Amino acid sequence: MIVYITQNMDGRNFIPAQKFGELRALLPEKSQILLDPAPILKKLREGLDNFTDDDFLLLSGDPIIIGLSMMVADEVNHGRMKLLKWDKQEKTYYPVKIDMYEEEKAE
Repeated sequence: MIVYITQNMDGRNFIPAQKFGELRALLPEKSQILLDPAPILKKLREGLDNFTDDDFLLLSGDPIIIGLSMMVADEVNHGRMKLLKWDKQEKTYYPVKIDMYEEEKAE
């Protein structure tokens, strides 16, 4: 199991997420999308090329990078992904399972 951190943020403690798997940052903190998202998208596709049902996304950093990361995970794992949501009060992460096509299956 791998916890893919969308963008590493200096000073942010991701250690509580280790209970869900090995921590792996997809992009460094200073990554920016200026006019052309292609270079960042290429790095995200390379980083998430083995994303599976066992893995998690920990959403951190630039909102566009977060959106692209979710889009790539959706492509790679056929609409299925698990996210880690931080609970400030409990100071822990909770898993949130998403299946983009679950509604279609239920019909």
